[in-house]
Amino acid sequence: MQNFLTKNLTLLKKKSPELHDQLQDLVPDEKFTISLSKSGIPTISIKGKDKINKYISSKYDPVTEAKQLIDKSYRNKNSNYILLGLGLGFHLQALLKKVDISTKIIIFEKSLSIARLAFTHNDFSNALNHPGVSFHININPSSLQELIYEENTNIAINGYSIINIKTLIDLEKPYYTAIRNELEQSHQKFQININTQAVFSKTFYKNIFDNIQEILNSPGIKLFKDKFSEKPAVIVSAGPSLDKNIEIIKSVRKNIIVITVATALKPLLKNGIKPDFCVAVDPNADTLQSFDIENIPEDMWLIFDPCIPKTVCSLFNGRRIMIDSSIPLAKWLTEHNEIKGSLDNVYSVAHSAFYISKYMGCEPIIFVGQDLSFAGYRMHCKGTFYNQKHEDNINSETTLGLIEYNNYKKYSESITPTLDIFDNNSNTTKAMETYKYQFKNKINQDSKILNATEGGVEIPGTENITLKEALNKYCRKNVDSIKSSLMKTIKEPNKNLLFNDSIKKQKIKFKILIRKLENIKKNNHLLEMKLIDRNKFVLEMEGFYKDMISDINTVTLIQGYDYLVFIQWNQNTRKINNLINQLTADSINQKKFVRDFDFFKKASISIDFLCNEFEKLESL
Repeated sequence: MQNFLTKNLTLLKKKSPELHDQLQDLVPDEKFTISLSKSGIPTISIKGKDKINKYISSKYDPVTEAKQLIDKSYRNKNSNYILLGLGLGFHLQALLKKVDISTKIIIFEKSLSIARLAFTHNDFSNALNHPGVSFHININPSSLQELIYEENTNIAINGYSIINIKTLIDLEKPYYTAIRNELEQSHQKFQININTQAVFSKTFYKNIFDNIQEILNSPGIKLFKDKFSEKPAVIVSAGPSLDKNIEIIKSVRKNIIVITVATALKPLLKNGIKPDFCVAVDPNADTLQSFDIENIPEDMWLIFDPCIPKTVCSLFNGRRIMIDSSIPLAKWLTEHNEIKGSLDNVYSVAHSAFYISKYMGCEPIIFVGQDLSFAGYRMHCKGTFYNQKHEDNINSETTLGLIEYNNYKKYSESITPTLDIFDNNSNTTKAMETYKYQFKNKINQDSKILNATEGGVEIPGTENITLKEALNKYCRKNVDSIKSSLMKTIKEPNKNLLFNDSIKKQKIKFKILIRKLENIKKNNHLLEMKLIDRNKFVLEMEGFYKDMISDINTVTLIQGYDYLVFIQWNQNTRKINNLINQLTADSINQKKFVRDFDFFKKASISIDFLCNEFEKLESL
C-alpha cells in the first residue's frame, strides 16, 4: 500500500502545527487494522472486545460508500459542513469534489490513531491545501466554541450541515454527543450575537461616539487584574429568586466584594446594600431605568462597556472603569489610544459581572439571583424597573399575575421546558439556556464557584448552596481596607499623543472611499436614476469592494456601523452563486445589480456618517 504520511505531514505542519506535532511520532493503537478492500482501496477496521474485527469503512469499496454518503448529505457548494468522524477521509475527498474554495469544512475526530492512519494511507493534499478545511482531533468538547469562533458570523448567518460517519460515532457515542451539543449551543450563541449586532449596530456607534470623553478619561479594568485575589465576591443578578435572600447580603457587607448587574441595583439599594461595582453593558435607553439618579452611592464604581447610553456614564463622574468592547469602533478607539483590558466574548451583563470577578482574582465567587429561568411567569425580582413597570399597570381589571403572564407569552417561540435545582418543572428560554452553557464553559474546575441563587436552573460546574451557608463559611474576614486602598490609587489615564494623527489618517481613508462612490454615481448617471449600463455598474462595484476590503480596519469599521447591510449582501451573494448554473448571464448580472445598488446606497450613508464623526473627533 502507498504511504502518504511524509507528504501529508509536510502540508499539515503549515496548516496546523500543533496537530502535526501530535501525529508525527504517534504509534497507532493496535486495535485498528488497515487492509485492502475488495476494490483494492485501503479500508480500516477495529478489533472489538470479542476479538472480532469490525469494519469502520466498507470492506468492499470505501470510496463508493463515501460518495453515496456525500450525495445523500450534500446541500450546495456554499454550505458549511461539519464532519463527525474522519475515518480514512474518503467522504472528505468526495465532498471536496462538490464544493468551491469558499466552503468551510470542519472535521472532528476522537481518535488520534485513526487520524495518523488516515494521513498514512490516503492523500490529503486537496484538503490540506483548501483554506476552508480544518481538522480538530481529540479536542475537549468544551473548547469547541473557541476553536470555531473565527467562523461565528458565517455559521450564525448560513448555518451548517452535519455529516455523520455512523460507525465512528457508534464507537465514541458520548464524545460525539458532546460535540453535537456544543455545536448547537455555539450556533445559538453566535446567532444571538449576530442578531444583537444587526439590531443595535447603529445604536452601538452612536453611544460610543457620545461616550468618547468617558472612553478617553476612564481607567481600564486591566488595573484590577488579580487585585482582589482570594477575596470573596457576590455576583448579584436580578432573577426572581433574589427576593428570597437579598437581605442576607447586608449582614456580611464588609467581608465581600459586591458586583451587581445594573438591573439588580435598585433592589439592592432599597434593601440598604451598596455594591462596590455596578456593571452596565446594554446599549438600549432602558438601561437608565435601572438607576435611581437621585440615589447613586458616592463610593460605588461603574464598570461599563462603551456602548451604553451616555446618560448612564454621566451618573458616575470620576468613578468609571471601562472594559474593552468587541464593537469595531470601540476596538479602533482603544487600540489607537489605550487598551483598557478585555474580559472575553460576553453574551450578557451577568457573564460580564462573572468574568470581572474572575479577572479580579476573587474566590469564591458566589452567584445570587442567577435563575436563568422563570419563576411562574416572572423573570425578574421585585424592585427592578421591569417589575415596577408591571405593578404600575395594575388596575381593577388587570392583575399583576395577568400582566406577568402576558409578558411571559412574548417569549412563547423560544420557551423551553427545564428542571430547577429542586427537580421541579420550570421554563426557560433558548437564550437563557445558552447563557447557562456559556457559564459552564467558563467555569474552571480549580475555582470555587457557588450558586447561592436558591432557585432557578442548575449551572454546571457550580456548587448549590444557600446564601447564608456560603457567607458564614467563606466570608468571615473584613476586606473593606483592601478595597478602599486600591480605589485611592485609581487615576485617569494619560491621553495618547498620537491619537489625533490616527483619527486624521482614518478620516482620509473614509474620504477616499466616498470619492470612489461619487465617481461610480457620476459614471453611471445615478443622479438621474437612469443607469445606462448595469453590467458596467456591477463591474465598478466589484472594483469598489476590492478597494474597500484591502484595508481590513476600514471595512471592519464600516461593517460594524451597518451590520445588517453586510449580512444581506452576504446572503444575496450566496443565493446568486447557487443560481449561476441555472440562470443566464444577463439574469445573474441583474441580480448582482439589485444587490450592489442596495449596498451602494446604504454604504454611502454609512461611510459619510463615519467620516463626519471622525472629523468631530479631531477637535478633542
